Amino acid sequence: MKTLLLSLLISSSSYANISIITQNDNELSNITQQELANLFLKKTNHIRGIKITPIDSSNKELYEKFYKKVVKKTPSQIREYWINQIYKGNQQPPKRLNNKQIVKEFKKNPMIITYTSNPLTGKLILTVK
Repeated sequence: MKTLLLSLLISSSSYANISIITQNDNELSNITQQELANLFLKKTNHIRGIKITPIDSSNKELYEKFYKKVVKKTPSQIREYWINQIYKGNQQPPKRLNNKQIVKEFKKNPMIITYTSNPLTGKLILTVK
């Protein structure tokens, strides 16, 4: 399976790179850090007219690094955010899947986007700003 990789290079040496990945069939070829944050907070489900479904990693350490670096929220702030969203009846958080489940999800839905510290397959196409 071919995937496109959008690479988010994290400047802090204490953090490994986080690669943002999506299917080759997905028309999305670039994304800003703000668009990515809004997508994973479900403030939007479209990027430049393309409907995208975010999938969170089930890896706790990677999940926390992603939200701290991209969304600029701590784990407790993210929990509080989703409790408020669910209570208000607005949104549910993105599904949390492991790598094997993500590969299966890619086969079903080419319009998903997720993140990983170890890209599954594909090619690097850009750095998220």
